[in-house]
This record gives sequence, structure tokens and C-alpha cells, in this order.
Amino acid sequence: MKRGPATWKHVVVGICLVIGLLHLVTGPTYRGPFPGFVRGYLIDIVLPFAMYLLLGVSWRVLADSPLARGLMVLAVGGTVEALQYLGVPIFGATFDPLDLVMYAIGVAGGVIVELVVAPRFGGGGGARVSRDARYRARGEP
Repeated sequence: MKRGPATWKHVVVGICLVIGLLHLVTGPTYRGPFPGFVRGYLIDIVLPFAMYLLLGVSWRVLADSPLARGLMVLAVGGTVEALQYLGVPIFGATFDPLDLVMYAIGVAGGVIVELVVAPRFGGGGGARVSRDARYRARGEP
């Protein structure tokens, strides 16, 4: 079986798999370096990072707008924190306003990676290529 070069979607899925594994490794029993940061904030950075990138390769609605995707991710994080503030234990039980800052750092990291790395793998740095344009690029009718 012949394999072509990796696409931006492949790269994003690979990043998300690594982040998923990282989430398993850095659970409540994590005893490695910087345990306070890793257990308290690292996942608050990398999950919005991954969510932003995934929305860029999977969603048709609003996918062309990095701003819209970033706001969607921040809205999810803000909703989670607001519910925690109100005493609803969703994805954790403790409200921490610094989590909102970490979410913004994660989204900003996603935007930067998308702008810098995506073009190297055929991604548009946030812009989608239409199906028709892909067919024309391959010489298909």
C-alpha cells in the first residue's frame, strides 16, 4: 500500500493523541517535575490547544475563522469555570480564575501553531480549501 505525505489533519490527530496520552500520565498520582503546574495548569493549556486545532480540521461551520474557533473554545472553558464557581463539579470541582488565562494561552498556542506549521503540511493556516479546489489541484474533474 502506497502512503502519501502527512496532511495537516494527520498532524492534528497525532498532536491530539499525544495530548490524550499526556492527560492519562499526568493524573492525580503524577509525581514528576513541577507537579503543581502539571496537575493544575498544563492540561488547562493543552486541551484548549487541541480543541482549537481539531475544530479547524473537522468543522465546516465557522472553520474558516480562527477568531470564531478561538471564541468557541474559550466559551466552553468559561462555561466550565462558571459552573465550577456556582458549585457544579464539571471537569473538576474547584473554580480557579487562572484557568481562564491558561485556556487563552492554549488557544493562542493553537493559533500560532496553525499559522506556522499548517502551511508546511498543506493546511491553510486556518483557511479551508474547498472540495472543488482540491479536485482541481489533483487534476480531477
